Amino acid sequence: MNYKYNIFGRIIFLMFINILFMVFLAFSIFRISNNKNLEEISNQKNFCKLKIKSPRGMIYDCHGIPLIQNKKKLLASIIPNKINFIDLINATPEDKKKEFMKKYCEGVPFVSEVSKNIMKPGVQIFEVLDQVFDSSFACHTIGYLKENHGICGIEKSFDNLLSDIDDIEIEYQQNAMGQIITERNYDFNYKSYINSQGVQLCLDKRIQDIAEEVSKKYISKGALVITEIPDCKIRASVSMPNFVPNLVRFLINSKNSDLINRVNCQYNLGSIFKLATAAYLLESGLISENEFYNCKGSFEFEDGTQIHCFHGIAHGEISLEKAISLSCNSMFAKFSHKINPKLFIEFVKSLGFGKEINLAPEMISKAGNLPSLYDLEDEKKMAMFSFGQESLLVTPLQVASLINTIACGGLYYYPRLVEGTIDKEGKFNNYNISLPKRVLKSSTSMKLKKFMRSCIISGTGKYGNPKNIESGAKTSTAETGIFVDGKRVDQSWFAGFFPFENPKYCIVVLSENANPEEKVCGLVFKEIVERISDLDNKI
Repeated sequence: MNYKYNIFGRIIFLMFINILFMVFLAFSIFRISNNKNLEEISNQKNFCKLKIKSPRGMIYDCHGIPLIQNKKKLLASIIPNKINFIDLINATPEDKKKEFMKKYCEGVPFVSEVSKNIMKPGVQIFEVLDQVFDSSFACHTIGYLKENHGICGIEKSFDNLLSDIDDIEIEYQQNAMGQIITERNYDFNYKSYINSQGVQLCLDKRIQDIAEEVSKKYISKGALVITEIPDCKIRASVSMPNFVPNLVRFLINSKNSDLINRVNCQYNLGSIFKLATAAYLLESGLISENEFYNCKGSFEFEDGTQIHCFHGIAHGEISLEKAISLSCNSMFAKFSHKINPKLFIEFVKSLGFGKEINLAPEMISKAGNLPSLYDLEDEKKMAMFSFGQESLLVTPLQVASLINTIACGGLYYYPRLVEGTIDKEGKFNNYNISLPKRVLKSSTSMKLKKFMRSCIISGTGKYGNPKNIESGAKTSTAETGIFVDGKRVDQSWFAGFFPFENPKYCIVVLSENANPEEKVCGLVFKEIVERISDLDNKI
């Protein structure tokens, strides 16, 4: 009896152990099947990925037109074997044959450019778009790349967005020996390369083309900026000399500072600043539009120091309008003693002077320089400042903001270069939108517009008067205090808007160290106005 009991007990025990083993085995299998690390290791052993290309997002103009040229090319993912060698080497460009041979002999999958489609085992062809940087178009704004990452310009500002696109790649299966299986067709997907992800600028490619073409005709060193009224969106931005991104390595030590974006650099301004001073005098009630001053060609202080008009020309009995139109220094020197320096500095800051302009991440237009209140306690320095001399420094973009404000009725719009960004899902996101601020009375801006109209009809800006298009403008010749080979270096400016009724565009032209007698800035303004008007008439 005891014997039978012992056998039965052993059977029960063995069955229990067997059940425990089966439960443990089932648990182990479940654990292994859900172990991500093991899955990854398995995948790594059975598959290998080959990167075909790292795509990059696009930069567009305000109409959605790509600003960077694209070139189609064929890339082949290659598994080396005897069958495909002859076709591949014949289709490989001459300058890439040496690199092709080196990679082919290594015996592992690689990527190479080919000139035609090849249908052979171990070869998969990808038609891709390659961005080409062999044009100087909008080069200072767009910037350039190094190892597929932005170094300057918009390429640098939005590098994270523009480079955040999935790589084009193909995944190969390996056998137990780690060899690529060539007998199967591999699926691949590179639709991500076709998406619209990127940055949309306010630049208008048509207007930018005109601005660059005209600038090259007249200006060797300088800048040009065009904004659309009223929003102060930058439709064209030109810095001369320009450069070709692919050739940047040859310009690093250039004496012409080719890589500097002069639109955002600070310069001496001169008489265009009289518009700001006139606005302050009118708004503060310190002078009326109809007040007259007898200009004798110079203004003399009590100590005998004199401030002269250009070439010492005596303008006679003139109003504020004539003082702007003929660019009279004496009248502004005379009335400058009425100006409260502290209030005046605050006023010109409201017009955008003395402040940086944030155009894009890490793309800042300089603040320039305004005289200190201590300096302006000196009546002579205050007089000089009133007509744009002394220590005043401004950027072409700040001048464009001033003209834009005058032309749109006294509202200051923050200058905009970037319209918005487009993400992976194709969603558009606005960038850096701000509400306008009223900084001038509409009546003041109307008077300033009239003064500028007089300047381009019969004043210092008449050489820049476009045919059959009413416009307004103001000129400047700014003394820099710099002499080269005994000759004084001056900066020439021409800033204006058009058409006079219902203004649409503002244009600012700067030529470094230009001969004022050549009047190149006005010629640039004139031609651009006429060509943009023709462009609008064709639409």
